[in-house]
Amino acid sequence: MDTVVTGTNKDILKISTNDFTIYLSGNSENKKFRATNNHKDITSYISVESQYYDVETYSLNSFKELEFNDTNFMYPSFFEDGSYNIYLENNSNSHFEIYHTDKEIRDNIVSRRRDVYGSFKFNGDIGYSTFKILKDKEIVLTFTIQVFPSKLDYLDDYNEILRDINEEINSLVFEFISKTFSRVEIKDVKNQTNLEFITILNSIYENLEKAIKRIETRPKHGVIKEFNLKNENKAKRICVKDTIKYKRKNQNSNNVVEVKKKITFDIYENQLVKHIISKTIKKIKYVKKEIEKSKNKDNIFYNKLSLYESKLNNHLNTFFKDISDIKSNKSMTLAFKMASGYKEVYYYYNLLSKGLDICSGVYDINYKKLWNLYEIWCYIKIHNIINELGYKTKNSSMIQVTSNGLTLSLLQNKKSKCIYENDKGNKLELWYNKPYYGLPTTNQRPDTVLCLKSEKNSDRVYLFDAKYRLYIDNNGVIGPMEEDINVMHRYRDSIVSENKDDNYYKYETYGAYVMFPCSDEESYKEHKFYKSIDKVNIGAIPMLPGSTSLMKKHICKLIDESYIEAINNNPVFDEENDYYKFKNKNVMIVNVKDKEHFDAYKEDNFYHIPKSTLSKVDINVQYLAFYQSKRSFKDDSGIYYFAKIKDIYEYKRGNCLEIKCSNKSKIDDIYIRFNLEKFEKVGPIDIVEYGIVTFNYTTMYLLKNAETMHELYLNDRKEIEVYKILKSFSKKNNLILKKEKGGFTIGDNYVRVVNNRIIKLNDEIIDDLERALLNLR
Repeated sequence: MDTVVTGTNKDILKISTNDFTIYLSGNSENKKFRATNNHKDITSYISVESQYYDVETYSLNSFKELEFNDTNFMYPSFFEDGSYNIYLENNSNSHFEIYHTDKEIRDNIVSRRRDVYGSFKFNGDIGYSTFKILKDKEIVLTFTIQVFPSKLDYLDDYNEILRDINEEINSLVFEFISKTFSRVEIKDVKNQTNLEFITILNSIYENLEKAIKRIETRPKHGVIKEFNLKNENKAKRICVKDTIKYKRKNQNSNNVVEVKKKITFDIYENQLVKHIISKTIKKIKYVKKEIEKSKNKDNIFYNKLSLYESKLNNHLNTFFKDISDIKSNKSMTLAFKMASGYKEVYYYYNLLSKGLDICSGVYDINYKKLWNLYEIWCYIKIHNIINELGYKTKNSSMIQVTSNGLTLSLLQNKKSKCIYENDKGNKLELWYNKPYYGLPTTNQRPDTVLCLKSEKNSDRVYLFDAKYRLYIDNNGVIGPMEEDINVMHRYRDSIVSENKDDNYYKYETYGAYVMFPCSDEESYKEHKFYKSIDKVNIGAIPMLPGSTSLMKKHICKLIDESYIEAINNNPVFDEENDYYKFKNKNVMIVNVKDKEHFDAYKEDNFYHIPKSTLSKVDINVQYLAFYQSKRSFKDDSGIYYFAKIKDIYEYKRGNCLEIKCSNKSKIDDIYIRFNLEKFEKVGPIDIVEYGIVTFNYTTMYLLKNAETMHELYLNDRKEIEVYKILKSFSKKNNLILKKEKGGFTIGDNYVRVVNNRIIKLNDEIIDDLERALLNLR
């Protein structure tokens, strides 16, 4: 289902010579390409070169007709997911072969007598693809075609993905080097290849040039002293120490030693920058000689290096002309860690001299399969979104040190993890290729795993799987493949953790989402697989350069949700499950008078309350939870402890031995006493705008999972859904939200849920609470 094409299997390209004719045939139209590159006049590159033959080339025009073509442009006809045939019709007695760098394509081309033919796919390889024709083992003709992605805007999205990945790599490497390098190491790495040097220099040169110019504009400087003999009547600043020495030897002289301070730029920092420029020029010259040996001067690499050499020499001949050569290898000064210009030059020099593992490491991205690039890009974008939401990267394994230098684990499809923390101490983990082994069924390995860490609740895990595939229905609506959505169901069902003490498994995954290439976020909001996220927390989110707002909104929502709000999105397996969550109110929340009383309660495992306040105890109550008020406990307000009830009985206040009665008029008052088992920690559950007057009731499920006092009084899943909307609205509009017995008050408005499904705003039934609240403003 992935290859959705239109058009017939026809000849796309024909190349004729006196000895042979080559035909490339296949489906020349791609429905997905037309949908994602709509209204764009895109042409394709074609090049045919031969020193042995006069060649005639025929290619498709916009009317899908094969016509003579003597240019380097043709109608876009080759696509990453298309199936194509190649046929070489031999008109001579010579032996011909067809060679391609891709082994899979090569292996699918065979010879039968004099002719050569085969069928192949590009399998995600896009860009220029070159075929070579060999006659008796000698290359006699080459032709290059351009392969287009079918699911990306080729002119914008593909290049943007490459740029984003490169920028992130630079950022990660810079951060890594700044943390790990503590001394200047002025040396070249022996195992660095010329390709590595060219690739890195080309990637960083523009920024290196800016950094050098910044130094020249605002250079670091030092002060030197000049000593001269001068008449004592004309001297302005006298060096006393040297003058005394001079007078001892020249007693009759009227001269003194005058000292002058002079600013100089000839200091260690500038000497080191000059050395870095000189070393870089030296390496450029060496690489140029190697290129000249293997190729010649007339190629893009040689010309590019010559340009860089000329620009760097210009710096040596201007500002750095009067700077001395470096004479020592001192420890790195503070300037190379903090000073603008210097720290960047030092960073780029380390990149150039370290020797990055290009062949399978940091910068080898152009030769990756497009689906793999898309997967890496999606992970990097989520990483950036988390940073934008105020979470700082505390630890990352994306950049790793190997014997060859630095490598980016993402490009090698290795497991990687980033750890984040915000100002409030909240922690997140973002995994790439996290494996789940030892599951009851089969092992799983989702692309991206977001884990919200929690000290009081179990961690919340969300899975994101990048699928470089899309489906276009008969109405032209773009969405994910249905089979990819089914994989998300499999992930959630498969990834479980075992509770060995209680002998059961529980789900670890709270949500699972497909990321697929689509740029029209506004239209996609109406797609069923986007709406399914709110219903069952499984669905799909579009991800392309410039189209990541829905993903950012979703991650922000996941991070802001409380534990109770998050698990409310998961399906219910039976009604009994929800009864114990919301209806079985077996916990009584009681108010603690002050710290002195509370210490006595904890020490002797009891609690008491006047019977006049609590006429009778609810028969269902099994636990007490202790509310510490803001007035009495200040920063320690909220709920921190609960305890199970052992027995309940009545007694006179004066019979309490643990807390003496200071008011004689209350000695004979009847109190209800709760003898308790050990106090256990919970929460803390934060107070909101109000606490409790004396007592209230909740369920054990809510007590153990609530983050605020509001959440202790939620009655059902629909009320949690309403609470989430109200909480978000009150936060954005600076309104006070209160949980009342029958519903919520927000500002001057009252919201309640009737019969677990109907929402009323100021006693008016509404279908869309968010829209109704916006209309009130």
